[in-house]
Amino acid sequence: MKALQKRIGITQDTLAQSLTERFIFGEEALDGLMPSTRILAEEYGVSRLFLREVLAGLQRQGLIETFPGKGIYVRKPSMLNAARNVHTTIRQSTATARDLIEARGNLEEQCAALAAERATTEDIAQMEFALKALDDANGLIPMAQADIAFHSLLAKSTHNPVLQIMFGSITTLAFDTMLRSLSDPEIYKEGAPLHYTILKAVKNRDGLAARKAMSKHIHLAEDSYKNDLDCELREIAQRIVKDVLQSSLSIEEILSSALKDYSVDLGQS
Repeated sequence: MKALQKRIGITQDTLAQSLTERFIFGEEALDGLMPSTRILAEEYGVSRLFLREVLAGLQRQGLIETFPGKGIYVRKPSMLNAARNVHTTIRQSTATARDLIEARGNLEEQCAALAAERATTEDIAQMEFALKALDDANGLIPMAQADIAFHSLLAKSTHNPVLQIMFGSITTLAFDTMLRSLSDPEIYKEGAPLHYTILKAVKNRDGLAARKAMSKHIHLAEDSYKNDLDCELREIAQRIVKDVLQSSLSIEEILSSALKDYSVDLGQS
């Protein structure tokens, strides 16, 4: 194990960064297991209480998991962890549906254009599968799962890991607004066919048409959300959970299931 000189006045943020670099992103965890709190506390010259507070923060981020009597196990960061962190941060802000639409427009229009250039036969087949599932879905939750899968697969089809990670980080936010849109029959009637317009442009290798169709699809909400357009995302999410979702599962659990079912692993090459 790499020896570290004991540090005077180390902060919790500095310690968390060091542990993350060594054991989460680095290769110092042995069989996924970090050293004991006793060893780490001695190595960094901090108290065990100080160290446990830092470890608790890493666990809240989903980066480690502690098992009493067994040890501290590393959990490699996933896109869902990133999405959860972004989701939590933005929900605590004053970001509105309009703000998300602007961000998604710029990002997903680029994804659609690049997918038209780079999508493989397998990529296209996966997107077709997602759209068929959307058409056949019986209920709001499976509809939303197929919808987010299509958009995620489109980002995956860019074969650009940065764009994949960027879209992956807002999947939970996008999923919130998809639930809002799909629960409105008028929005669904106008918006759903645009998925096929986008996919047709991708098949035809027409990046400009794919970009235009995606722009129309994303910005449709600007004409349909009415008062919700400038409503804070956290308010929309709270209403969805209470009045629309009507499920014992959390939004994160439903989204996780969707990405697994459709074999979407954003950010992984």
